[in-house]
Amino acid sequence: MPNLAAKRDYSKKPEVADPEHSSIGGKSNKGGRISDICLSLYLTDGDVSRAIFLIEQQDKKNKDLPLRMFQSWYRASDKYNVPVTSLAIYTGTTKPANTYTKEWQGTSVNFIYNAYSVAEADEEMLERDDRLFALPVLAAKRMLDARGKAEKRERYSLELLDLIKARELEAKKAWSFQNFVYRILRIGEQDIDPKVKGVWKMRFRPIDDVVKDIYLRYAREEGLEEGREEGREAGLKKGKFEVARSMLAEGLSADIIKKCTGLNKEDILALG
Repeated sequence: MPNLAAKRDYSKKPEVADPEHSSIGGKSNKGGRISDICLSLYLTDGDVSRAIFLIEQQDKKNKDLPLRMFQSWYRASDKYNVPVTSLAIYTGTTKPANTYTKEWQGTSVNFIYNAYSVAEADEEMLERDDRLFALPVLAAKRMLDARGKAEKRERYSLELLDLIKARELEAKKAWSFQNFVYRILRIGEQDIDPKVKGVWKMRFRPIDDVVKDIYLRYAREEGLEEGREEGREAGLKKGKFEVARSMLAEGLSADIIKKCTGLNKEDILALG
């Protein structure tokens, strides 16, 4: 919501307006809370110095969500008597809804709220976007594509680490951000290669060097099979080409493959 972000007073931290999630969100019929986040934001908007921001995350189809969005908005408006805006973030493949309507005996409600769909986000735009949360959105979108496919999650995770490094964040923030994306991709699960998990635990070594080492390690393992002293160099080169061929098949760009394997771009393109 860039329009709201432009009006934020960043000298003041947002506050959790409804810490128990009861007076605003209430409880769902399954016993969980309804509103995921209810924040009090400080603004530099002239007439409006403070507002309430409601956020709901939804990963599966739920016909009651529009009603819950309306209820949370109305309760927050009534309780705080300040402007309130709502955002539903759809993290699954469900087609997003952004309207609640109700009519009975001449009385009607037509409530429209903000809705954002991860599945419909533009990947190329997210990769170029320098706003901080573009990468968690990209990670969530890649996770939708890689469900049940450990190899894809590994490849996507290495690409995302490279994008995090390119942001050149302050070290503490980069580490927190790295852990956030790590959890979205669920890299810690058993089906992920331990070598890939290890990359995410590196704090101080440049990410691209670590990624390069991983791919070279795969290449070296193949190279060693070609022989000992005499065959190692030739085998290592062959291993690099095999890794590069596999990376091309997975859709990685020639530039990324060049960075990881050390092969020149012409040789990589020739493999395709």
